[in-house]
Amino acid sequence: MGKKIKKIKIGLDFDGVVAYNPFRVVRAPWAFFKNRFLGYKKLVFFYPRNTWQQVFWRILHDSSIFPSKGVNLLRQLVKEGKFEAHLISGRYSFLDDQLNSWLKKNKLEGIFTTININRKDEQPHLFKKSMIAKRKLDFFIEDNWDIVEFLHNVHGEKTKIYWIYNLLDRHRVHKNKFPYLEMALVDIVEVTMSQSNIHSRRQRGIKEK
Repeated sequence: MGKKIKKIKIGLDFDGVVAYNPFRVVRAPWAFFKNRFLGYKKLVFFYPRNTWQQVFWRILHDSSIFPSKGVNLLRQLVKEGKFEAHLISGRYSFLDDQLNSWLKKNKLEGIFTTININRKDEQPHLFKKSMIAKRKLDFFIEDNWDIVEFLHNVHGEKTKIYWIYNLLDRHRVHKNKFPYLEMALVDIVEVTMSQSNIHSRRQRGIKEK
């Protein structure tokens, strides 16, 4: 019997990573506005509390209308047993039904080992921080720069944080930055294959001594 190959454990955000969302381009100017004019220096995300705010939030998140470029590759890598995929969404609890219906409509529920939704309405970056640790992920793919920076500082040694950037914040420096999901997945495959080859060579070298 051959040695069982260890699956690569990856986590993916939903909006802007698994689902394409054209409104994600407003995040960079909004972050600048919060910092410069509203005085928000700490990473804090708005929580819509009243009905009209939640209705607007639903409309905004309804813009995640179709799967991102790379979802078919993700499905293939999971099917081949190379990846173990975990969906980790910072969406607040009142959007649960939207996310679940979107996954079902696009036949994507089955590719995820776990679907982790922010049901206690925690701050999205803190929820993702805890879920990355709980699932012991090798990689996590996120599109929000502020969250990428936060998670890299927290988990950078154990979990590689990959960033899906947009046109307005592409100037920011991050080692693992890509314009869309497919390119991030290809890089993860190449990185893990390279690490596996290095490990194999080292093992052969030890045996030959």
